[in-house]
Amino acid sequence: MVTTRDAAVVAATLAAVTAYSYLSDYILKWRGAAYRKNNQLEVEEVHTNDMDHCDDNVPRRIRKAETVLQRRTARIVLVLESSCDMFNQMAVLRTAECFGIQHVWIVEPAFYKQHKADRIIAREATDWLSIRRFKTSAACIKALRESGYDIWTTELSQEAVSLEAPELKLPERVAIVMGREADGVSQDMIAAADKRVYLPIHGFADSLNLNVATGLIIQRLFFICPEARGAMTKSERSELRNEWYRRMVKGDEKAETFLASPPPAYADLRRPDDHRGAWMGSKTKRKIQEREAQLNQASSLEF
Repeated sequence: MVTTRDAAVVAATLAAVTAYSYLSDYILKWRGAAYRKNNQLEVEEVHTNDMDHCDDNVPRRIRKAETVLQRRTARIVLVLESSCDMFNQMAVLRTAECFGIQHVWIVEPAFYKQHKADRIIAREATDWLSIRRFKTSAACIKALRESGYDIWTTELSQEAVSLEAPELKLPERVAIVMGREADGVSQDMIAAADKRVYLPIHGFADSLNLNVATGLIIQRLFFICPEARGAMTKSERSELRNEWYRRMVKGDEKAETFLASPPPAYADLRRPDDHRGAWMGSKTKRKIQEREAQLNQASSLEF
């Protein structure tokens, strides 16, 4: 038989646990607000130049690095939660890098399904990303709160808001969470979400491939908030410039020269037409040529 005293103790314990949970969440959000205040994001003024005509001797790779840097954003963080297919994960990293995301946070899965072509898929995109890894979703959520990020989870529930909704506004800092291929984001991440969002689809299929969905969602976020493009703190931009330039230039003296006076950015990141061409391995190219020759020969015999 439960006594009045026992019931009171249980009630007091539950109240204390609830209060502690709310207080912990409040403290994390307060830390996040303080972090945002002390680390203001800004867009650096872009100085463009014709990419085919340069008046100085700055290597094209340095100009490209500066252009990429000025378009990088720290306002949007991509979170990959428990993606166990390494092939998909590497493809997502390449997509994120292409769209200008600098920070990718990865919640590690219980195991990885390996593929031989993982590194080929990434094509060194991971070398230019800031990747942070977590053992649990709880640790990732805590770090996001402390860094001042709102959490947006992607899911298909009826409570999710369409990313095409005209009233949707991007927070000052947002983490967009992509879930596992089979079952999506975890319940812990959903419970912590400030907003649940989804990308409308109009076919019989219920969902998109993880990499495809990630690319479309990132592009949509930039469509909602073009100002997010290039948003980064001065200190982080300077650190990345120092890291990238030194990686690309041989000799500290030459790197220091470029760092002291960064070159103007290109107006267009595409290669000049006379330098553009699809790369294909010699073995693959030879097989295609042989097969095309066989088909052409067979076609001529028919006539």
